[in-house]
Amino acid sequence: MPRHLVLFALGAAALGIARDVRAQGFQVNEHGACVMARGGTGAAKPCADGSAMVFNPAGLVDGRIGWTISAGVTLIDAYGGFTDDLTGAEAELQNTPVPVPHGFIQYQRDKWAAGIGVFVPYGLGTTWEDTFRGAFAGYDNNLQNIYIQPTIAFKPHPMVSIGAGFDLVIGKVTLTQLVDLSTNEVPGFPLTTFGMLGVPPETPFANGALDGSGTGFGGHFGIQIHPHERIWIGANYLMRVAMDYEGDVDFSPYPTGIVLPAGNPFGVPAGTPLDSVVAGAFVDGPLLDQPVQASAPMPDQFSAGIAVDVTPSLTVLADYNWVHWSLFEDLPVTFEDDDLSSTTIENYQDTHGVRLGFDWSATSKVAVRGGYIFHQAAAPDETVTPLLPEGPRSEFSIGLGYQFSRRFRADAAYQYLDQQIRRGRTAEFPEGETPDLSLNNGLYKFKAHLFGITLTAGF
Repeated sequence: MPRHLVLFALGAAALGIARDVRAQGFQVNEHGACVMARGGTGAAKPCADGSAMVFNPAGLVDGRIGWTISAGVTLIDAYGGFTDDLTGAEAELQNTPVPVPHGFIQYQRDKWAAGIGVFVPYGLGTTWEDTFRGAFAGYDNNLQNIYIQPTIAFKPHPMVSIGAGFDLVIGKVTLTQLVDLSTNEVPGFPLTTFGMLGVPPETPFANGALDGSGTGFGGHFGIQIHPHERIWIGANYLMRVAMDYEGDVDFSPYPTGIVLPAGNPFGVPAGTPLDSVVAGAFVDGPLLDQPVQASAPMPDQFSAGIAVDVTPSLTVLADYNWVHWSLFEDLPVTFEDDDLSSTTIENYQDTHGVRLGFDWSATSKVAVRGGYIFHQAAAPDETVTPLLPEGPRSEFSIGLGYQFSRRFRADAAYQYLDQQIRRGRTAEFPEGETPDLSLNNGLYKFKAHLFGITLTAGF
C-alpha cells in the first residue's frame, strides 16, 4: 500500500530527467521566449540568447563576440479533469499557474564560446481535490528538476561548429496521497482485508506525504553545419542519466467518518469510531514514517533540424525529436521495511515529435515568430493515471521580439497546449499484476496556456 506513494516521485523522475519537452510527461520545452515562440525549433539555428545550451550546444558559436546574458520565466497555466464512465461525475484539476525560470551566461571569442545555463526542464505538477477517486493514486504532486550545465563550443571549420555540455541535475519530488482502508489487512488476521469485513471500497483512513530528492550527471553534444549562406543543419544528443533518489514517507490519520455498530467483528462497543480501531497502524505499523530509495534511468534523446533563410528577413525551421522512453519499463522501489518493497510495471514507449516554426524580422527592431508542435504519448493506454494523465499533444505558439538598443532586447511568447482526450484509470493495479485496460474507468482531458518572457543583454 505505501508502495504507491513513491510511484509518482520516482516514476516522474524516471520520466523526467531528460530535457526539452520533446516527448511527454512533465517535461518543459520553454527555456527561452524566442525558441518558445517559434515552436521549440532550435536544433539547426538556436536563438541568440544562450538557450543553445539547451537546444544545440554547437549553436553557441554564432558570430557574436563578447558576453551574452539572458534570464526569463515561463508561466504555465494548466487545466483539465477526469470524467467517470459510470457516474458521469467530473473532477477538475486544481492547478495554480507554475513559474518555470531559465538563465544563461555565455562568452564568445573568435572560434570559441563557453557558458553556463540554469533551467528547469521539469517543473510541473497535478493537483486534485482529495475527494477525487484518483486521490488514492495521488492528489497533490509536484516535480522540479534543476539543470546546471557548463557548456563549450568550437568552430573548427567555417561551415561546422561542435559543442558539448556537462549536466548536473538536482531533482526534487513531492506526492500527497490517500490510503484506502478497504484494501488493507486487518491486524492479527492474515489474508483478511477491512473490505471483507464490510468497509466500503475507497474509504480513506490515512494521508501519505512523500518528499524526495536526488542528483544525477549527464552530457549533451551537438553539431551545426552551415553548407550554404541560407541553410543551417543541426543535431544534438542528450545522454541518459542514472538518478539515485532518497526520500521519506510521512503518514497521518484521515477521518473515515465510520461509527461501528453493535456486534461488529472487532469486538468493540457500539458507537466506537472506526478511526480508533485503526489508530495502531500509525504507531506499530504498517503506516510508520520511513525512508525510501530508488534508482531510475532517464531516457536519452536525439534531435535534428534544418533552418532556411527564405529571404534576408524570414527564416523557416523544422525539427524532429526522438526520446528513448522505452527504458522506463518498470519501477523498483526499496523501503526500510523490505516487506513493502516492490516493482511496478510501466512499459513506456519511445516517442517521436515534430516542430515547425518561423522567425520574421518585420523591422530592424521587431521580430515576429510562430510555430507548431506535435508529440506522441509516452504512456501506453494501460498506464494513464491521475499522476500523469498525458497523451498526444498539439501546441501552437506566437511571439514577438524587440531590440531596444544594440545591447538590450526582450522576447515574449504565448503557447496553447491542446492534448487529445485520453482514456485512463484512477486506481493502481495490485502488486505483481501486469497493467491492462481492465481498470480504465474514464476520460482525462488536459490543456494549458503558457506565457514566456526573456530579457537579453550583450556586452
